[in-house]
Amino acid sequence: MATNKHDRIKSLRDALSEGLYEKDEAVRLALLTAIAGESIFFLGAPGCAKSMIARRVVQVFKADGNKGLKYFETLLNQFSTPEEVFGNMSLKALNGELEDENGEKEEKYLRLTKNMLPEADIAFLDEIWKASPAILNTLLTIINERKFHNGGKVEDVPLKALFAASNELPAKDRGLEALYDRFILRLCVGYIQNEDNFFDMIEGGSTSEFIISDDVKKLQITNDELQEWKTQIDKILLSEEAKSVITAIRKELSARNEKLVTENKNAKTDEWQQELFEVGDRRWKKITHILKTSAFLNDRSEVDLMDCQLIEYCIWSTENQQKQVREIVEECIKQNGLDCDTAIDEINEQIEEFKKAIDEQWFEEVKEPATDKIVTINGTQCYECIRNNTNETWYVTKGTNGSYVDVYNQNKQYQANSYFQKNGNNISCWQNFTVKRNPAKTHLEKKELSDIAQETSQKTFDSNNYKPIVDKIHSEINLLKEKKEADAIPFKANLFADQEYNESITAKLDDAIHLLQDAEVDLNKEHARYFNSDLSASFSLGDAILKDGTVFSADEVKSLSPEQKNNIIAIICIAEEKSYAISLTEKKAEWKNIKEVSKSYGESLPKEFAEKWIIPNKENLNKIWENMAKLNEVLGAIEPETQLLSAQEYWSSTTNGDSAAYYQLFDERGHQDHTTKDHNYAVRAIREWKKE
Repeated sequence: MATNKHDRIKSLRDALSEGLYEKDEAVRLALLTAIAGESIFFLGAPGCAKSMIARRVVQVFKADGNKGLKYFETLLNQFSTPEEVFGNMSLKALNGELEDENGEKEEKYLRLTKNMLPEADIAFLDEIWKASPAILNTLLTIINERKFHNGGKVEDVPLKALFAASNELPAKDRGLEALYDRFILRLCVGYIQNEDNFFDMIEGGSTSEFIISDDVKKLQITNDELQEWKTQIDKILLSEEAKSVITAIRKELSARNEKLVTENKNAKTDEWQQELFEVGDRRWKKITHILKTSAFLNDRSEVDLMDCQLIEYCIWSTENQQKQVREIVEECIKQNGLDCDTAIDEINEQIEEFKKAIDEQWFEEVKEPATDKIVTINGTQCYECIRNNTNETWYVTKGTNGSYVDVYNQNKQYQANSYFQKNGNNISCWQNFTVKRNPAKTHLEKKELSDIAQETSQKTFDSNNYKPIVDKIHSEINLLKEKKEADAIPFKANLFADQEYNESITAKLDDAIHLLQDAEVDLNKEHARYFNSDLSASFSLGDAILKDGTVFSADEVKSLSPEQKNNIIAIICIAEEKSYAISLTEKKAEWKNIKEVSKSYGESLPKEFAEKWIIPNKENLNKIWENMAKLNEVLGAIEPETQLLSAQEYWSSTTNGDSAAYYQLFDERGHQDHTTKDHNYAVRAIREWKKE
């Protein structure tokens, strides 16, 4: 069985809810009220299981010794008498037949309280507002002091909790405000709404004879425990977050009151005043006690944000207020909910830099020509001009057929008709005019790239610019989600609060996540400006490969910037089923050193391109010779110092036995032969090239 308070109370709470439908809220608040030693008011029509809940709560507690726990219940009406609630008058006492502690007899006004409210542990009063003032006034003393004035004797009342219900709120002008204020928690209880639940209820067994199981009875709360818990509950602290929420709620209630006063300052009646929120200091102290009890029973040492949800049930007095309090409490909890620091500002700055990088690499600025400045004057389109040799502004119309024009001065007054001639931005009428020009505009146009350049460039650009940002966004979102999940654990475990408030508590985290998600949307919009996901280009002969992995076609090499040309590391020399790239430089070496030559070429290259350089075999060397003209065209376009393939012997890696290797003579003869391995021939490294 459960041993800690949380699990123990959860088991008791779940047992009380068994067989009840859509009454979880009422059950958990009734249980909390009883343990806190407070009072709760249920507003609802008859037949909503209000009294049933009260009867069940009795079974949470264990009576001292062999005595059963005492429960009192009654239905009040305007004709109910104090005797029905507090007990009949003792005739013997009235007749002076009873002896006092000194053995003396005298006439006394004494009630027989056995099985009545003054001796009850739990009491339920239905239709409480229909009771007479005599009953209600005595109730006020019992609730306030847990005392019952019986004649000249003041008796302690063992009442743990008072449950009251009505299908109406207390009528105004009956002096019920003080008693109503003593019901710290207030809850509207309704009929079953879900159809499945409704039919399960009407077809199910009787729930009126509810008795908790023997296992659950082992968890019942004793009077000694209640007394001990009372001391421990007082030691529970209000967290700073809880204090902030309470402060925010008090300010909001004051603000709404002020608004109500302002709106009704000229009202003819004072009925609106009952809608003022009136939560006094004493009530706030009681509310705090409820919050601390919740924290204590949840095995915590301080009140947290989720406990603060319970304030919703404590600050309304009218039905109109009851509709407002959830909004008020929810918003105040949201404002003071879980906070977080994110890199959103840094990410937004990175996105701005990303936009600039896109403009720089993928777009070019195109300047539009300046245009004549044309305005509309008196419904007619005119050229806005400067009259030559003056500073006067004139407006010359665009004639429909070029024959005549209307001329207006700078005051837009009609001037004259004249022949119209326009040459460039000069107009000749009866005077000479120079047309004002709109400033030249510029716009960005996407650069035209080959498919291979587009595909490889966007891959490299993404790796360097896009991926770090999107990875940062995803990392931040994951951290926030993990924080939200971890921080929400105690909130989700809360036995008494409405779990829907988890969304309010974590609202700031959710807002931060949404900001990051919005940033990703902005990032992807920019990404879409240049990225083409449909490309699957193949390498072509003469494609130039840069250090960053981007590839430009042979036709694009000439237009590359000097910096880009300086970063070319190889040229596609074979573009077939397997594509190979050839080094820009070559060396003279004997056979025994050619492997070192190929290996050394990659030493100065980026890590991903440093290895796998080899000497071409005989077949590859022959294909390179066939492609020599195209390759030299591209190599020559890089820079004058680039080594071209020349009419000389080039080693291959193919051997003819132990003593000879094949070479290729790169000239018009294309002579292929083999020779001994001790000649100095040219060596050119190649590397198979794949699109990773």
